[in-house]
Amino acid sequence: MSDKNNNSVDQIRDILFGEQTKKIEQKFAKLETDISQQFNSLKSQIEAMNKQLLKNMQAIEKHSEQSLNTLQTDHSEQMAQIEANLNNKIVETEASILNELQQRADELDHNLTHRKELADLLKKMADQISG
Repeated sequence: MSDKNNNSVDQIRDILFGEQTKKIEQKFAKLETDISQQFNSLKSQIEAMNKQLLKNMQAIEKHSEQSLNTLQTDHSEQMAQIEANLNNKIVETEASILNELQQRADELDHNLTHRKELADLLKKMADQISG
């Protein structure tokens, strides 16, 4: 009889609270579905953001590499220009120094020639006076 009483109590409970229980179960099922949908939506958004972040990082890296290559090229060109200018200055300075040395040598030769002429003249005069 105990089983019959339990059965009766369950039937009475279903009659009294059955509709409420079904509504609560439906609400829980709806909440579970909503939470699952929101979770999936958030997961998709995070994945999309990760993809966009990766794409942005790759673009930044590519831009950085291009900028670095441009800077290296500019630097190499500037160094080549500086080297060419320096070589030109060295050649100009060397030519100037050689020119000045040649002028000094010519002056010395000219002075030496004058001294020889003066010495010859003085020798002739001395010979004439002695002779």
